[in-house]
Amino acid sequence: MTDRWAEWLRLRRSGGSEEQRRRTLQMLAPVRDELLDIAEVGPDDVLLDVGCGDGLIGLGALERGARVIFSDISAACLDDCRAVAGDEAEYLLADATSLGDVTADIVTTRSVLIYVDDKSRAFAEFHRVLRPGGRLAIFEPINRFGLEERKATWGFRETGDVEDLLMKIAEEMDRVQNEAGGLDAMIDFDERDLLRLAEEAGFVELRLQLIAEVARRPPLEVRDWDVLLDSSPNPLAPTLREAMDAALTAGEQARLTAVLRPQVEHGEGVTRLARAFLSGRKPG
Repeated sequence: MTDRWAEWLRLRRSGGSEEQRRRTLQMLAPVRDELLDIAEVGPDDVLLDVGCGDGLIGLGALERGARVIFSDISAACLDDCRAVAGDEAEYLLADATSLGDVTADIVTTRSVLIYVDDKSRAFAEFHRVLRPGGRLAIFEPINRFGLEERKATWGFRETGDVEDLLMKIAEEMDRVQNEAGGLDAMIDFDERDLLRLAEEAGFVELRLQLIAEVARRPPLEVRDWDVLLDSSPNPLAPTLREAMDAALTAGEQARLTAVLRPQVEHGEGVTRLARAFLSGRKPG
């Protein structure tokens, strides 16, 4: 069984490359550790991992002795988590804005609110399901940061005479994500909104860390052209190859490839990213 969420985690995020999948998980490991640290996860805590995906956060919490409830809107993702954690954990098929009859000491999310239209309702649910004194720990990319630059250059150091082609691809990406109903949610907030929404939901002792980065490295840190072509930036977006096939002629694709492929294979590029860690408590 699969769906767009599981398919992206299993295949499309890494372009079908097991090596790229390994690198991605290695890159995400510090995010997992930081999130679990700010949540102060310890033995016997009940942790609700909202939007668990492939289980990165929840599996890390199990290693720290916590009891984990994996929650996701994707039954296939829950199956993937169950295949690893088995009976050591619980599994909840639920939306972030409607978590049902569940109670936890800790709520965590990683890159979940970017897909939620009603973020205020999600924060209210996080607050509701926590026990008094319970902790909240969130990681979210701030997609507004560097958005226009990413659309214009896709992170490539040199765009030569293909900027018009990159814009066509960006328009196709936006079109597909708009049809999936997810584009607005990805860019309708920044770190200040996260802080405000958490406070409005009733959380206290809030702490937010913003990390903004402009670094010289290739897009998605991929150095294999075919892997990059078959990669998708998120579960709602097409792969680069799919966007190119839809937006460009064969001649335009050849012209684009001639400019960009050498940069990918030589590890050239400029990445602009921002992400936020947010922690807080429900009053005891």
